[in-house]
Amino acid sequence: AESLKDKEHCFVLGKGYGEPVAMEGALKIKEMCYLHAEGYSGGALKHGPFALIDGPTGKFGATPIIMLVLDDQHAHHMRTAAEEVRARGAQVIIITDKPELARDLDDNPIIIPNNGPLTALGAVLPLQLIAYELAMIRGINPDTPRNLAKAVTVD
Repeated sequence: AESLKDKEHCFVLGKGYGEPVAMEGALKIKEMCYLHAEGYSGGALKHGPFALIDGPTGKFGATPIIMLVLDDQHAHHMRTAAEEVRARGAQVIIITDKPELARDLDDNPIIIPNNGPLTALGAVLPLQLIAYELAMIRGINPDTPRNLAKAVTVD
């Protein structure tokens, strides 16, 4: 979370079961930290996020990309996506259940346990902790996000 404190934008990418988890993680970061965060499918990377990636010399430094690289049928595609964003100078943060998948991409990946098809669901915990810690670092009370209601009614 410390490395995100001065950032303005962030992307969270996942594929398969990891995609809705990435979207939820981005929403938590957005709501709790007031950081523009977007969740995307790892396969949609070239349809938007690529254009917004800055390297270390960008206005806000390297764009942070949090990636769920899980040991599943999408591992190869997510690892390739991580290599592509890293080659463009992005700050890559990997959440994985298999440390070898983060080799040469992230020196300090966030390791989660492998729980078969439920592994992706476990990735929501480090995303929530990142959002919480970042809110605290930024001096924001994560329990009272501005302009949000606890309940939403639909007419």
